[in-house]
Order: sequence, then C-alpha cells, then structure tokens
Amino acid sequence: MAALTQQLVNFIDTFDETSVPLPAYRLATTGIIDCIGCMYAGGSEPLVQILARHFQGSSTPTPNSPIPVPFLGGFYRHTDAACLWGATSHALDYDDVAMSAHPSTVLMPSVMTAGWALACSGRQVLNAYIIGYEIWAECYHREVDPYHLKGWHPTAVFGTIAATGALAYLYQLDQRTTTMALGIAASLASGLVANFGTMTKPFHAGRSAASAIEAIELARLGMTSCEDVLEHKAGFLQAISPHGQFDGDKPVTIGRPWRIVESGLNIKRYPVCYSSHRIIDGALSLAQQHGITLENIAAIDATVGRAQASMLRNARPVTPLEAKFSLEFAIAAALIAGKVSLSELSDPFVQQAQLQALYAKIHVHAADDPDPADPAFSVTDRLTITLHNGQVLDTGDIRYPMGHAQLPLTRQQLQEKFLDCLQSTKAAVINTDTGARRTVEQDAANRLYHNLDNLATLQNIRTLFTQ
Repeated sequence: MAALTQQLVNFIDTFDETSVPLPAYRLATTGIIDCIGCMYAGGSEPLVQILARHFQGSSTPTPNSPIPVPFLGGFYRHTDAACLWGATSHALDYDDVAMSAHPSTVLMPSVMTAGWALACSGRQVLNAYIIGYEIWAECYHREVDPYHLKGWHPTAVFGTIAATGALAYLYQLDQRTTTMALGIAASLASGLVANFGTMTKPFHAGRSAASAIEAIELARLGMTSCEDVLEHKAGFLQAISPHGQFDGDKPVTIGRPWRIVESGLNIKRYPVCYSSHRIIDGALSLAQQHGITLENIAAIDATVGRAQASMLRNARPVTPLEAKFSLEFAIAAALIAGKVSLSELSDPFVQQAQLQALYAKIHVHAADDPDPADPAFSVTDRLTITLHNGQVLDTGDIRYPMGHAQLPLTRQQLQEKFLDCLQSTKAAVINTDTGARRTVEQDAANRLYHNLDNLATLQNIRTLFTQ
C-alpha cells in the first residue's frame, strides 16, 4: 500500500466529481458564502489596512497585480491577494469552524483567487474546496491530542497543506509536481496559539493561503522536497504532534466516507472564539428565561474544556481583539447587551466599567473530558449563575452551539448573516489610494449572495462580482 503522502496525491490526480455526494457541494458552497461575508465584514479592520499598505496593489489590473481584492477595490499579486482575502476573512473570528480549526478561511481564499487566475468555473472551485477539506480531515484525524495545547494553530498548519492539495487540482499538476508542492508546503506551514488575541492570529490564515500558492509556483518551477513529507519520522505530522502520538499506520480512507458530509461545518453565530459559543447560548437562554438583573448576580461559574480555556486566555480584555478570546467578555456581553454581535466588539463597549465589574464575579473552570470527535473541545460546557437570594440558575450540559453541524443554520439564517456582514458598520469597500469608504449597497449584496449560492452553475468565477 502506498504511503499517506502518495495516497493523497493519487486522490487529487484521480478525483472524480461524479462520486461526490450533493451534500458535499452544498456544504462547500455554504463555507464559501459564509467566509466571503466575513471577509467583507472585516474589510476595515486595522490589520487589513496594514497589509494593504505593505503589499501595495494597484487600482486597475496589471500583469504584476492581476487578482482583485473586492473589499479594497484594488488588484494585487496573487500571493498578496490570497493573503489579504484570508487574513480579512479571519480578522473578526466570525468564520466557520471544523476539525479544531477554521477551514474556509484558508481554503476559500486559495481556491477563489486561483480560480480567478485560471478563469475556472464555479464547479471546479467547489471541487478544489472539497479536495482541500478531505486532505485536511485525513491528516487531522491521525492525532488524538489537541494541537492547541502544544501551541500549534491548526488553521495555519493544516490549512497550508490542505490548500496546496486543492490548488494542485486546479492547476492540474502531475503527480510528481503535486508531491513536491506538498513537501514545500509542509515546511512553510506555521502558526502559534501564543498570537491569539492579536492581529497575527488572522494573519496566519492569510499567510497559509499565500504559502499554498507559493508552494505550487515553486514546485512548477522544479523545486524539490521530501516525497513522504507527511508520514516521515521527521516529517510534518510527527513534528507537530503534541505528544508524538501521530498514527502513521492508520489506513487512508479519504473520500470513503466523505468527511465534509460526515463532519460538516459549524457556522458561527457570534464573532468571537468558537470555544465560548456554547456558554454564550447558555447565558442568553438563562437571561431570557429568568430576566436576570446584574445587581442580583452573586457569582457566575462556567465550565469548559481545558483546551478551550487555554484559548480563552484574556480574563480582563481591554481591546476588541482581546475580547474575542475572553470567556469573561462573552458571558458579560451576553448578559449586559443581550447579544454578542459585531456592535459589541468596539472599544467603548469593551472598556465600559459595567463589564469590568461583572468580570470579578465570573469563575472559569477547566474540564478534562475532551470530545472524541474534536479534542479541542470538551464533550459539553455548562454555565451556572448564582443569585444573591441563593437561587442557582443552571444551563445543564450544553452539547452543541447553535450553528453547529448538528444544529445547522437554515438557508435564510445563512443569508441573513451574510447580508448583515456586508452591511455592518465594519464592512466597507475602501479605496486604498484615497482612503474613501463606501458600504455595500443592498441590491449588490443580494446579488452577490445569489451568485455565490449558485456557484456550482457559474461558468467563470471572474463574473462573480460583476453580474
């Protein structure tokens, strides 16, 4: 039997779209829709402006800057455009979640920008996304320990490998070149949990998309790499394994079953770290059921998984970026504002005294019961609120947050989130030369959603933003 790397290369080379079930295409479409919505919503974030100045695009397409960055209204070099698409999609931490990571924020920018460069059809782009997801899942499910506890950001390290495989399909590489590209990508993959709560965290996603394109370009030029880079005893999966428990002998089952259908995508309802979403659902539910007033709260106890607690590291956040990775903020915002939305992620809201006062009553407890399906999370989370009169309000065990693959959003809810992202106060199309901002008109937003929802029938994705 061929080794893991070679079997993944064979999967890419012999990919047969007729074997892909319809739900896989629907899920890939959902991931791309949601991620593009998040990308527009993040378009005016400071990180994006820093990267736009760093990369220096042009107002019109040129041979050196052919790829559009629609939320900036400019054109950039391919790797730079992919980095901007990816970093911006992840800038608000509002994008989808699966496999302890954010797959669409790397796969979408990679396949969409390459699809634009190659004038691909929407169907080809969706095929590439599905291939990338399956490669990601095949690698990820060979490890029993949560990567976050070691310090690896799975979005960044797996995203680079998966996106490279997706692009190898779009570029129709031969098996030798695909193997070399995966080997190059393995050495480019990086991203550290220590940078959560800073601008560098979303930059991980952009850098991963750019690295995948670079790996493809270098392999096409003849650069060599390790032929068994994934399973080698000093290779990628062994190197990033938290405790050296990577399973290199496990049979390869890629496409049998289709992991994207089996695992799905978890669409975020709140623009903060996914580790806090079950607790937010619980806090909102208790507040709605019991009409809690802040003055009546004596103590709040939240129990989450140990890996989740390590990600939700900011007990007293003072910036919106820090607040995204704070369970204390998530709970306090839910109870004070009655929601956790883009509008709560502002300096005035995060820095208000009322939040700070509530933090002192919140106690976070870490549970050692990792979910076998996703060890970055506990099997369940739980929230209790103790009132001054001694009454204890208890959510009980919360298994899935709203928007999870087991509690999916309806198509209407997905469209509502997309339109809200495009028309939020944070969203804008910005002219990088003049700094002028304009929001996306409602008709244009509806048209873009319709085009994306029908991506499988689009003949050329270059028409996506113009139809």
